[in-house]
Amino acid sequence: MKTTIFSFVFFLGTITTTQIHAENAPTVTTRNILSTQLPAKLLSPIRKNLNTTWITDLYKQTVNGKVTYYITLESADQKTRLSATPATGWVKTTVVSKDVASR
Repeated sequence: MKTTIFSFVFFLGTITTTQIHAENAPTVTTRNILSTQLPAKLLSPIRKNLNTTWITDLYKQTVNGKVTYYITLESADQKTRLSATPATGWVKTTVVSKDVASR
């Protein structure tokens, strides 16, 4: 059975929003955001780590009206990906070590 999937990309100035629509599935909306657009409760713990890491990816995803934030923090040694909802706070989803010798 085939499922039809539609993907739309919207540009408004510097804001890019992606929407994915599939039959019998919720619409997924993803938008890149600036760290200053995070809720204060989520921004505060991230700021504490910014002296040793930097943000390489940050976006907000909405599914069925529920918002989840995803961020990638990178240091000289590793990349750490976290996810959060406004209610739960940040949770590590993956940590990848950088192996400089294997490059």
